[in-house]
Amino acid sequence: MRVRDQSGQQVSTASDSPIVVFGFPGLGDLVRCHSLIRMIAAREPTRPIDLVARRGTVEIGAFMPEIREVIGEDFRHNSLNVFARLHLAATLRKRRYRTAYLIQSSFKSALAPFLAQIPERIGWSDEGRLLLLTRPQFRMRRLPRMVDRICWLGLDREQKKLPDLSWPEPRFAVPAALRARFEEIKATRGAAPVVALAPGSAHTYKNWPIENFAAIARRCAELGATVWIVGASAQRELAEAVRKEAPLARDCLTESLSTLALTIAAADIFVGNDSGPLHVAAAFGKRCVAIFGHTDIEAKAPINPAVDIVMPERTVAQTSRTDVHWPSLDAVMPAVERVLAERI
Repeated sequence: MRVRDQSGQQVSTASDSPIVVFGFPGLGDLVRCHSLIRMIAAREPTRPIDLVARRGTVEIGAFMPEIREVIGEDFRHNSLNVFARLHLAATLRKRRYRTAYLIQSSFKSALAPFLAQIPERIGWSDEGRLLLLTRPQFRMRRLPRMVDRICWLGLDREQKKLPDLSWPEPRFAVPAALRARFEEIKATRGAAPVVALAPGSAHTYKNWPIENFAAIARRCAELGATVWIVGASAQRELAEAVRKEAPLARDCLTESLSTLALTIAAADIFVGNDSGPLHVAAAFGKRCVAIFGHTDIEAKAPINPAVDIVMPERTVAQTSRTDVHWPSLDAVMPAVERVLAERI
C-alpha cells in the first residue's frame, strides 16, 4: 500500500507497519471507537493497532482484543497543552506508526500525529485541519450518529459510494492478564442471576431518579436475582440511597475501571442510565435495559442488539438539561422484569 507523506511524496505502508487510533476521552465514546478498530483489524489483520486514550479511561483498551497497546495522555480540557503534545509526538515518532486515525474533530487533537510525522493521517477536516491531515474527510455533519462519524473514517473510496451505515458493534473480551481477577469476581455471585444496577453517570442530568432505581433493586430481589450496584466510588451516595430501600443490594462501586468492567462482565443483566458503563455492558453482550432522558437516542445509543432502550414520551419538548421528561417507573419495570424472566 502507498500513501503520501507531509511533503506530498508517495511512501509505502508495509503490511506489518503499526497503526494508531486516537480515541475519544469519555468512556462511552471510547467504547464506540471499537467499531472502527474492528473494521481496521478485519481489513489489515497483519498490522498491529495501538490506541491513544485519556489516562482515566486507558484501562478499557485491555478489553479490545484487536489492540496491542494503549498509550495514555493527560491533555487538559480546553487547553492546547503544547508541551504534553510535543512529548506525545516524540513517543509516537519512536514507535514508527505509518497510519493514524483521528476520531476527534478538533484542531488540537490533530497536532501530535502531525508533529510525529505519521505519513497517513485520516480524520475530519473540521476546525481548519486540512494542513494537518493527509486523508481529510468532509461533511461530517451529514452523518446522523456518532458511530457513523467514527466508522466512516475506516471506509475506502469505493465503500463510500454506497454506504449502508451498518457497522460491527463493539465486542469486548476479558484478556488473559485479568482472567484470574475475573474468576474471583464470578466466584462471589452464587447461582442466582445477577443484575448490575448503575444509578449514576458522568453527568447528573442523565440520572434517572434514584428512588426509581431503589424500586427496581427491590423488585429484582423479590424475583430471586442478586443486585450489584456498579459504578465509580464517587457515586457512593447514590448506592447508599438504593441500599436504604433495598438492603440486599450489594455495593460494588470501585475506583478501578478494569474492576468495573470485570464486574459488569460477571453479571447477567445491566440496568442503568445513558453512561459509560452502559456501553461497556453492551460491548460484553449483556442484556441491557437502558434508561434515556435528555440524550439524543438516535445519535448516541449503543448499536449492540442486546440493548433495550426505554425512553420518555416526547410529546413535550425538552428545552434544557434540567427540563428532562423521564420515562416512568411503570414504563421501565416491565422491561426489567421481561429481561430478568429470560434468566430465571
